[in-house]
Amino acid sequence: MIKFVILGFLMHKDLTGYDIKQIMLQSTSNFMNSSFGSIYPALDKLEKNGYVNSTKLIEKGKYKKVYSINDGGRVVFMKWLEEPIDFMKSYEEILAKVFFYGHLPREKATELITQLIIDINKKIKELEELEVKLKSVAGIFEASTLIFGLDHLKFMQAWYEKFLIDLNKDTGGDNPYECIDS
Repeated sequence: MIKFVILGFLMHKDLTGYDIKQIMLQSTSNFMNSSFGSIYPALDKLEKNGYVNSTKLIEKGKYKKVYSINDGGRVVFMKWLEEPIDFMKSYEEILAKVFFYGHLPREKATELITQLIIDINKKIKELEELEVKLKSVAGIFEASTLIFGLDHLKFMQAWYEKFLIDLNKDTGGDNPYECIDS
């Protein structure tokens, strides 16, 4: 997932590995944070795969490698971003997509979030039916994991429904970097 987060940051502007780490600290660290030991190998792999280009600079006597996303990287990033969210994936991956939804047309982001809510509601119904069946045969530990799953899905459902309402009310810009531009 680090590669998509890096590509997302590069969609905004050219950055060094150090810049990417600093932006992560300011923006995504509550759900996605990586060390320099993960960022630089990911950048190298993205460059080898032909998704980013780099330029070597010397600034104030220091060597810098600045990365920029190219057309191939934009295509890969947008394809990933437009894929429906699988709510059974880690919340880090889900939030990484939502974080970059500002790169999508508002209608597409709304469509993806609406579909996510529909999928979550189906799973809640399925687990509620399972809960009824297992109530008398499952032990406390087994039952507790099912209850956790239901509570977690209900939280997600409520959060995304509120987010969708807020998204539809918002008339501001779609720049996800407004608070982190330097």
